[in-house]
Amino acid sequence: MKDILQLFKLTLQEKRKFITSFVFTIFVGFFTFLFVNLVQPIVDKMFGLGQKIPAEAIEKTRFLDFVFRNVSEDQIIHFVPLLLVIALFGKGLFTFLSSFFMKSIGLKVSKKVRDDISSHIMYQSTDYFDRMATGELMSRMTNDVDRIQEAVSGSMGDFIREAFVIFALLVSIFFIDWHLALVAFIITPLAVIPLAVFSRELKKRGRMNQIRMADIYKILHETITGNKIVKAFTMEKFELKKVFQATKNYFQSSLKLAWIGSLSSPFMEFLGGLVGAFILFVGTTRITRGFITPGDFGAFIMALFYMYTPIKKISRANVVIQQGIASFERINEILKSKPQILDHDRAYPLPPVKGHVRFENVSFNYNENIRVLYDVDFEILPKEKVALIGLSGAGKTTIVNLISRFYETTSGKILIDGIDIRDVNLSSLRKQIGLVTQELILFNDTVRNNIAYGLDDTPMEKILDAARAAEAHDFILKLPEGYETQIGEKGGLLSIGQRQRLSIARALLKNPPILVLDEATSSLDSESEKLIQVAVENVMKDRTTFVIAHRLSTIRNADKILVLDKGKIAEIGSHQQLYKKNGIYRKLYDLQFPEEKELLN
Repeated sequence: MKDILQLFKLTLQEKRKFITSFVFTIFVGFFTFLFVNLVQPIVDKMFGLGQKIPAEAIEKTRFLDFVFRNVSEDQIIHFVPLLLVIALFGKGLFTFLSSFFMKSIGLKVSKKVRDDISSHIMYQSTDYFDRMATGELMSRMTNDVDRIQEAVSGSMGDFIREAFVIFALLVSIFFIDWHLALVAFIITPLAVIPLAVFSRELKKRGRMNQIRMADIYKILHETITGNKIVKAFTMEKFELKKVFQATKNYFQSSLKLAWIGSLSSPFMEFLGGLVGAFILFVGTTRITRGFITPGDFGAFIMALFYMYTPIKKISRANVVIQQGIASFERINEILKSKPQILDHDRAYPLPPVKGHVRFENVSFNYNENIRVLYDVDFEILPKEKVALIGLSGAGKTTIVNLISRFYETTSGKILIDGIDIRDVNLSSLRKQIGLVTQELILFNDTVRNNIAYGLDDTPMEKILDAARAAEAHDFILKLPEGYETQIGEKGGLLSIGQRQRLSIARALLKNPPILVLDEATSSLDSESEKLIQVAVENVMKDRTTFVIAHRLSTIRNADKILVLDKGKIAEIGSHQQLYKKNGIYRKLYDLQFPEEKELLN
């Protein structure tokens, strides 16, 4: 019951529509009540069967007596069918209206839930995406939200509407014969126990089913995005094996869910049949004794068996609702997660900076067991070009990630122009830091929109200037639609060199005082490499630049080189200074560029 109330609370977010639907549902119950109670006058008055029953049974007050008080015996044959048509039309009309409003609520709720998840995920810290698989998030945003929509749109409406119909029918049987109704009430609650058992199992199996579906999303996402690696290593069969196992697990889970869901309805129907048979026996006894008329009993039996349909619908609705509850719980797990990095209450916008960056005894742990940086301390003056080098895992990428506050320092602080970056708004900080990553991040959009990403009102002239400076303008003009060409997911319709130049153009257009540049030219042909080297030189002009260095020219032209070793700054200096020290830098340099060793000696 508590779980259903949670889903009901979600539905109440659309109060006006829900109240409207609720009012229409009341009318559905009323017309159902009217329809059932028309059986008595049809049997007793139109067919004259009531004449065989003792007078005390016929003369009892009934609900519709006031309707027929001024209707003659001749008129009743026309009046009752008309009333029957009105009852059926009213029930159908208000069922339609109630259903439509509930479906509109479901659509609105699912939109809001998707919007809430998107907003929540968008502002999560980087570490959140390190922990959560993309396929898992996609599954929760699509499959789980669809389950909630189904529960709210159809099943929640059915549940409430049919509950009112049952209530109306219960009122009817009490009006007809409260003694017989009490008999029904004594044995009917026995059906509630198996319904509760079914509900618990449906929720449990429904949650497991959603987890299995999320596993399929995760595997498919990895396989599709990593398709080149899969093909390069001829691992198609291996990946298919994982997909087949995941779909098998989902099939088995779905089969168990289907088994329970399929069993619940016929089982509840069987119990209903047992109840009906017992009441039929008691009712015929009361007719023979003159307590009720055949019309009364006909109306009573009709009301009782008319409950079959709403009970069946409620049972089916319960299957979907329990799955919706399980999905709602999974979505709540996302919505309850809090970003690790947030603006504090007194955070203020970072004013325009010159690019003076200082690390003061900065340490960083990814978690309790993995420490990456140890008391890192250095200072970079405005417009200096800094190269970060070191073996893989030394902490180069971590340092540049900390500057943008993608992660929070474990200890120490980072200052930009003397301002602690934890004291300013994240948005104002990141607006003044440009980023060109080795992992080329482009969007399935036009060339123009990728260059002007986040800068919607940028004049075309500035976009052209940025593209020219990034050595990208010429190849863009050769594309089918120039700057309006769609470049595919992750820029897949472009070469690596072209994608790199678009990323550089995007950074140039942003014109940040601080630039983080992760060069990626090692896998390019010589012509593309030369073009990107020119673009890199253009993008580094007149700004503080941090370069995770891969190429000789960048290292030699850097104002400072930070040599990282096991999370610590081992050496700082220019190329000439560090090479003469004959330390870690010289060993790394000679290892990477042995052809230069003789020249420099």
